[in-house]
Amino acid sequence: MNKESIKSVLLTILVLISLFFTWNLWNSKPPFEEFQNNSFFESIPISNEEREPYEVIRPQQLFVHTSNQHFSTFDDQYLKSLWNEMQKWDFSASNDRNLTHTYTKEKFTSWVHEKDEAKIELRFLDGIPMETFESMFEWDTDTNEDISFDRIYLNVPQEKEVQMVYFVSSETLKIVETSVNMSDANQFVGELFSQRNEFQPFFKYGEEDGTEFLLPVNKVKIDSFQYVTDEIDGAIFKDALFSNPRIVKQDVDFSKNRYTDSSRELNIFPNEHMVRFVNPTLRNTSFLENNMLVDQSIDYLNDHGGWTDNYFLFNINELNQEIKYVMSIQSIPVFESSIEPFGPTMISQRWGQNEIAIYERPSYQLMTKISSSNTETLMSGHELVDTLTKDSSIEINNIKGIYIMYELGGETDQRFVKITPSWCLELIDGTLIKIDGNQRGDKSGLE
Repeated sequence: MNKESIKSVLLTILVLISLFFTWNLWNSKPPFEEFQNNSFFESIPISNEEREPYEVIRPQQLFVHTSNQHFSTFDDQYLKSLWNEMQKWDFSASNDRNLTHTYTKEKFTSWVHEKDEAKIELRFLDGIPMETFESMFEWDTDTNEDISFDRIYLNVPQEKEVQMVYFVSSETLKIVETSVNMSDANQFVGELFSQRNEFQPFFKYGEEDGTEFLLPVNKVKIDSFQYVTDEIDGAIFKDALFSNPRIVKQDVDFSKNRYTDSSRELNIFPNEHMVRFVNPTLRNTSFLENNMLVDQSIDYLNDHGGWTDNYFLFNINELNQEIKYVMSIQSIPVFESSIEPFGPTMISQRWGQNEIAIYERPSYQLMTKISSSNTETLMSGHELVDTLTKDSSIEINNIKGIYIMYELGGETDQRFVKITPSWCLELIDGTLIKIDGNQRGDKSGLE
């Protein structure tokens, strides 16, 4: 066989081999739909509900102060209307003069209750970063203040006066002064102040111990409720929280439903009505400041439709990179009953490397009231003070807040929950204590 014949045979063999591999490649290619689903799957949110920051970062109490009187109301229409109105205002903070003040306790008390100027006060459950306030409101200039504030005071202006708004830290007694040069703002604040006689009278407690709480003079009537709950299916959480639910495997045992993609893990606890999502590969190598924690937490809940009930900001823990939102009804926080627990009432997030690390929340949502509201009568502020005075285990300097809460409880195997009001002490260490009747109740199951 000559050289040319050998070349022809080799060329023919190479062509046949090429055709063979081409044919196998065509016939072994996966369908386009499968490739598309595995590579470009998008998570499906729990709901289409999204919230603006001001809808979940909002005050919990409203007070009106004159030189020697204090008023408040448990009708949250006044609180909501003022907060919504403030979203329309243009705030100014000049850098040309010192608008930041730090007061002593005595000077601060005198400033709040000075004779010549009445004030309206908004109180939050925790300190809110100034950067967060600036992102919610319209600002002409930045304050450049790296501090958190848990109160806002508004002066009640005389005719044609500028509406002043003060951001206050009750812990450091630092005050940032801003102004709103809008006649509508003056008019709204003045009208709200004129309605103070429709509110309940309050008195100051604890001032002699270096702190101050405002409590109602008279007994308080608050509605209680019953709701039907709806349990959210575990598959819905799976589709919302995993980036590619198609590769997620499910295990079921007597206590929980477990979903995992070999890295992240989602546990649904049906008996506790609770969800826990963990991303264990993340380490806290990065540190988010408070305002970034707030921004990321709201974006995360908006992205997967996690606002299944009314929630508002309860606590920011920058050290642990943790943030919590509490369920609310009529602007009153709702906590889980320690006596008849049904399920959690808190959304909790812990962050690491700018990603969610641990996410815990209720697996249920409140759906329908099944009975008309009943009215409960809670003890007056004076009766509450007498109760606290008799309890030697509580020191007033350890109390962060005193307010009314709702307690959610019911049989875990039923869909019905009872929501009843009571007095609540929040201690500096985060412990919540229920004060029921004339005796101290149990610690809340929340902390």
